[in-house]
Amino acid sequence: MRVRLLILNIQEPLPGRVLPLIAKEHGPDEAARRYRAIVLTTLRQLRGLTKTRLRIVPTPDDAGEAIRFWLLPRLSERWQAADAVFVAEGWEIDFGGDSDAYRIEAFGEILCPFLGARWVHTALLGLERGTHRVVGPAREGGEYFRAHPVAPQELLEERTLPELPVIRNESHWQQALESPLGPALKKAWEDEG
Repeated sequence: MRVRLLILNIQEPLPGRVLPLIAKEHGPDEAARRYRAIVLTTLRQLRGLTKTRLRIVPTPDDAGEAIRFWLLPRLSERWQAADAVFVAEGWEIDFGGDSDAYRIEAFGEILCPFLGARWVHTALLGLERGTHRVVGPAREGGEYFRAHPVAPQELLEERTLPELPVIRNESHWQQALESPLGPALKKAWEDEG
């Protein structure tokens, strides 16, 4: 039984719609290519999350089918679909639905490929008891992760994860390429070329 829901917002990866700061320097086509590479790397890092369904929330609202046709074949060769849920080894993904069946609801930043399955699993440990919530601050503002019980108690204690980078500009991209995650990100970028 899935008890956790991890929600990820994904923009349709078209030129001119994603990574505007990178598009300014390298053009909209390259920004879209890098965005696709970041999304794929982040999702591959999240493979194998136990007791967790990934929910892709597409932007714009009508882009779900286009994102699904682009994304799913790049994550796995074989998918089974049942009730709008797509399942492959290490994956359970949907593109919208009800959150009531879950005890834990989490939100992840798709532009943070450092957010991996082990990291999320560790952050979510103990949340089923409903005693705290978890926040992951991004290095340059905002959050890369937030999780809480679906039926929270009053005044939950907040636990803060270490800061992680989110890729929004050329400097962030270069830092990610120079990190241990760099080879995976570079391969995803090359495959999207």
